[in-house]
Amino acid sequence: MHRIYWIGFSILTAGLLFWVWSPQDIQVIEAVNHGSGTAQTVDMNADERLSHIPDRLKSNMQITPLEKVSSLPIEKLENRSDKTELHQAIISENKQFKRYPPENVRFESSHQDPVSQRYAVDERSTANADQTFGLTIWSDEKFYLQEDDVQIFAVVQNKDGQRIQTQIDAQLIFNNQTIAALQLEYINTDGLYTTNIRLSDITNTTPTPGIYKVLVHTPKENITDAITFTISQPDIQLTGEFKERINDEGHLEFQMEVQVERENNFYFQASLYSTTNTPVGTTQASHRLAKGKHWIPLTYAGLLIRDSGESGPYQLKQVSLAKVTMPMQRAPAIYPEFETAAYGLDEFSDAQFEGP
Repeated sequence: MHRIYWIGFSILTAGLLFWVWSPQDIQVIEAVNHGSGTAQTVDMNADERLSHIPDRLKSNMQITPLEKVSSLPIEKLENRSDKTELHQAIISENKQFKRYPPENVRFESSHQDPVSQRYAVDERSTANADQTFGLTIWSDEKFYLQEDDVQIFAVVQNKDGQRIQTQIDAQLIFNNQTIAALQLEYINTDGLYTTNIRLSDITNTTPTPGIYKVLVHTPKENITDAITFTISQPDIQLTGEFKERINDEGHLEFQMEVQVERENNFYFQASLYSTTNTPVGTTQASHRLAKGKHWIPLTYAGLLIRDSGESGPYQLKQVSLAKVTMPMQRAPAIYPEFETAAYGLDEFSDAQFEGP
C-alpha cells in the first residue's frame, strides 16, 4: 500500500513540476547544475548561477549556504522538544565523535579493536542443496608476505554436526586464472583437513602481490565455496626502535622508526592498551616516504587516555603497516609490546577536540 502511495505521489509531483516549470526552465536549471559546455558554467559563482534561474522560480526557492548544510540536521535534533531515544542516541554519538581528533578511535573491549578487526581471519560456511552436509573453510592469516606459507583449513559436517571424512579438492586462482590444483589432506581424528601453499614453489618465482582465491569443492557432497587472502609487498618494516613522551598539548606521542625500501604513500594504524590489557584506543596516520629510515609520530589524545580510566604504563600492542596501492599492500600484524613510563592520568590533557 505504501509503495502505491509513493508511486502516486511521485507521479503527481512530476506532473506539478512539469506544469510549473517549462521545458526551457528545466534546461536552464540543468545548465546551471551540470554545465551545458565547459568553462562557461564551471567558473560561475553563486550569484551568476542564480542569475540564470527565472525570476518566477526564485520566489519559491530557499537557498541554504553550503557551509551550513552539514550542521542543520543535528542542530534540528538538538532543538526538538519531542526527542525520541533514537534522536538522543544520534546526538550522543555526534558528541562522542567530536570528542577526540578524527585519527583517534576509542573502544571498550579487545574484540572491538579496529586493528584486530582488520586482521580477523575470514571463516566461511556453506551447505549443500538439501542441507545434509556443510563445509567450513578458513586460512591461518589474512595477509601474507611473499615468502610466507599459506595454510588453508576445512571441515565437513553432516546434518547432526558431526565432522566426517571425505574428499576435498581445491584450486588456487589469481587474476581469474587457475595457477595450481590442490588437495586438502585429513590430518587428525577431529575431522580437520589442511593444505600448505608455498607460492614461490608453485610459480617458480617471487609471487605477484595481490588477492588470491582458493576455490574448495567436495565432490561427494557437492559443496563449493571459496576464501581469499592477500599476498603483500609492503616495502616497509619496523626497525624495533621506539620513543614516547607527553607532548606540549598534553597528548601521548609515540615515535616509531621504520625502514622504507621504495618511495610510496604509507598508512599506519596502532592500538594502545594499558599493561592490565584494558583498551585505550587506536590512532592512525599516513605519509609519503622516500627510501630509508624515518621516525613516524603516532598521537593519542590526552582525553582519550583519561576516558580509559587507566594510568600508565601503556603498551603499544598492535601495529599495522601498509603501502597504499590497489589492493592495499598490508604487512601482517605486528606486536611490538613497547611499554611507556608509568604516567598518571592527571598528566594528560582533558581538553575536548576543537576541530571542525
